[in-house]
Amino acid sequence: MNEVTNSPNGVLTTGLQQPQSVRGVWLGALAFAVSLAATELLRLQHLRVWAVLMLLGASFLGILAWWNIPWSRAFPAHRGDYQQLQVGKRRSALALLAGAVLLAAFSHVAFLSAPHETFGAAGWLWLAGIALVIAAAAKWPGTEHNCSAANDLPAWRLWEVALVAAIAVTAVVLRVWNLREVPFNIYPDEVMTGSVAERAYLSGPPHALVFSTLWSDIELPALWFALVAGVLKLGGISLGAVRLPAALFGAATVLPFYGFVRAVWGRAAAFAGAIAMAFSAANVHYSRMALNNITTPFFWALCFFFIMRGLRNRRPADWTLGGLAAGLSEHFYYGTRLLPFILLAFVAYLFVAHWREARRYLQHIAWLVLGYLIGFGPLLSYFLTHHGLYYGRGASLMTWNRLPASWNDLQQMWNTLWPIMSENLLGISTQSAQDIMYYAPLLLPAEAALLVLGVALLIWRWRHPAAFLVLLSGIGVLFVGGTLVLYPNSSPPMLAHWTPAFPAFYAAIAIPIGAWAASARVAPQQRWIRIGVVAAGLLVLGYANIRFYFFNYHADPDNLKNDRYKRSQTLYDIQTVQSRYIGALGNAYRVIVVGKSPYPYDPEITRYLVQGQEYVPTYDPQTQSAPARVAGKGLTFLFFPGNEQYEHSIREQYPGGTPGEVRNQMGRHLFHTYVVAP
Repeated sequence: MNEVTNSPNGVLTTGLQQPQSVRGVWLGALAFAVSLAATELLRLQHLRVWAVLMLLGASFLGILAWWNIPWSRAFPAHRGDYQQLQVGKRRSALALLAGAVLLAAFSHVAFLSAPHETFGAAGWLWLAGIALVIAAAAKWPGTEHNCSAANDLPAWRLWEVALVAAIAVTAVVLRVWNLREVPFNIYPDEVMTGSVAERAYLSGPPHALVFSTLWSDIELPALWFALVAGVLKLGGISLGAVRLPAALFGAATVLPFYGFVRAVWGRAAAFAGAIAMAFSAANVHYSRMALNNITTPFFWALCFFFIMRGLRNRRPADWTLGGLAAGLSEHFYYGTRLLPFILLAFVAYLFVAHWREARRYLQHIAWLVLGYLIGFGPLLSYFLTHHGLYYGRGASLMTWNRLPASWNDLQQMWNTLWPIMSENLLGISTQSAQDIMYYAPLLLPAEAALLVLGVALLIWRWRHPAAFLVLLSGIGVLFVGGTLVLYPNSSPPMLAHWTPAFPAFYAAIAIPIGAWAASARVAPQQRWIRIGVVAAGLLVLGYANIRFYFFNYHADPDNLKNDRYKRSQTLYDIQTVQSRYIGALGNAYRVIVVGKSPYPYDPEITRYLVQGQEYVPTYDPQTQSAPARVAGKGLTFLFFPGNEQYEHSIREQYPGGTPGEVRNQMGRHLFHTYVVAP
């Protein structure tokens, strides 16, 4: 029997013997079954202690089953010397690097000297600096080009490319199909995103600065709104158009995420993780909302992919691209402001846990920092000249903002944070989200069961840099975005704050599937059985997510704990149903509210569903004359609760109409209607 040894990478390098493979198959299946049963038991509050103990037992079984499954090396198998460039090439590389730094510096100078230009010279210098730093890094000396082959990474095949493309296309379809109607609930910030983009870039000059923030008191970077405005200009003012940029970002995340997982845990895990991400109800939902929360997973997955590839290849270009991805992410959702701390902690980890290897990467880390600063661009100068803006919003929402100075302080911190953390943990599979954006747990029970096993394996193999990076990003987001930063009077879990950790969640889900598939390689004739079992399981998970989200999911205020949020969502629900009903009528009807509506009406929501429709907010049949008929226009009367007594008189004045009733998705009555055709 081959001896199992630890490599300098902190990974196990050995071939699997048949007894070990059989153990991984059956013991791994048992671990999943126990984890799934425990996940279901979490729903019963009086059995949660036993459920937690079962989850710990399942984690132990998972480690016992797959503790020796090989992972790809994090560092080069052979320490190659840097390639020696010819004098001319070295000078050209240095010239490109100097040019990139100068262009980046000049972009800041141009921005500060002309702070009112929308894009201007600062923007073009910024883009030129990005291009030059990529070219300089590509020309800079690195290790041998056969480094990937030395690490035994699987070669790309045509069938694999075709499958990855199919997954990516499926991800796009699931996020853009019927985008106007799904999700049915229209969160007010979606329409506000479109309104801000219109005012900033479509309502005429002067346009807002790209290197600034918009939306008072929210202060999101302006580049996101510029992208939204571009889509609205091309596709017109509509709900589907304002939701499209987020949908495309959500779908595109599948590609760098696949590359990241494949390079460490192999093809089976990468396929499993990419499919889980593409089909996951929560991921699909946040991708179909017109909010930039979903942009952060794309940039983080891209950053992590290049960093792990840079560790293996020791090529400056990979580190530079990783830094650029991190810097560009600063132009989108402010949840990404945790990323510099994650990268700093990761670099510190490398020097502590892998000193012999890490000391060879000082130059590469410098490329990472340079890429980040150049990618951040003039927006960095904007934040430096607007003190308190970068971390101001997060700091104002912190549930705990100091280090404990005494034992009593420590107890107070624990009593404050632990209830939030426990609710967050339940939000993975049991507790519905409380952010009035998504009304379900993060994952389905089977996905949550796999997540537990994946986290256990990551903790067991923490010395592998990829494992540490996934744990660091996932736990960091859960602790900071999910626990330390919370809106006043809100309740956890706030899944909208968790979106930066999506790559970590799906990587953890993918790892046990990849480990089981690797364990099942007992004999060549059983290869198709293994492939069939994994494919069938992923197909069932995909179908379950699609059926849940597109057929059973709805925004139910009763799922909310906070009374203030519950009242708000009740109003949002009525506004959404009213606007969608009006939008379905089209602009061939005048809409008249008979009596006084007890609910506020948001014309902006309706404007993103239908253009040019006349709306009369209040009509009193007892004191006002009857609305006149207009040629080519029909009439639609709405009767909210308390105004039903007017229905009879309206029918007498306008005979031949069609009465109706409008209910919300839960079947609750909202208002009666009477429609008179044109």
